Amino acid sequence: MILEDSSTRAKVVSELNNLVTSRAMTIIFISLSCLLICQIIKFVITSIRNKHLEWWCFKTTGGFPSSHSGFVVCLTISLGMFQWHDLDRLDWSFAVAVVFSIIVLHDAMGVRLEASKHARILNNMTADLPIEEKKKLGFGQKGFLKEMLGHKGFEVLGGILMGIIFAIAGFFIVIAVQPK
Repeated sequence: MILEDSSTRAKVVSELNNLVTSRAMTIIFISLSCLLICQIIKFVITSIRNKHLEWWCFKTTGGFPSSHSGFVVCLTISLGMFQWHDLDRLDWSFAVAVVFSIIVLHDAMGVRLEASKHARILNNMTADLPIEEKKKLGFGQKGFLKEMLGHKGFEVLGGILMGIIFAIAGFFIVIAVQPK
């Protein structure tokens, strides 16, 4: 009887481990998909606005929508929805995700936006300096500081909305195709 009980316990632990692992990968996939689509939208909008392809958009921060904001909001909401569905409750990892998301959203609109403003001011103040002098001061290979770092409120809001949409859509797609 004890062997059967430990065997049953091992099966339950194994099944829970498989569920957690597959759910984790599902949540990561949904969140990364949101990040990628945000970057594609940013590329399309910037390319249309500038009337030529702006490939640099795929490797930069700033712009609409905020892919970082979309990623963390999608991660948090997906985690919460799957936990609620699978466990009928939210656990401590959801609280960690909420705090992490708040920090990233604040950083996008606060710290990085202010750093963008400072870079713009410094670039203007040093416009007359020779490039070699700017390089010595840490202005990079091209002699200027990167200005597109942070986000305006509407850019972060765009990322938040993308995160919400992707999390909800991803959750319902996964639940719809999940074997009963």
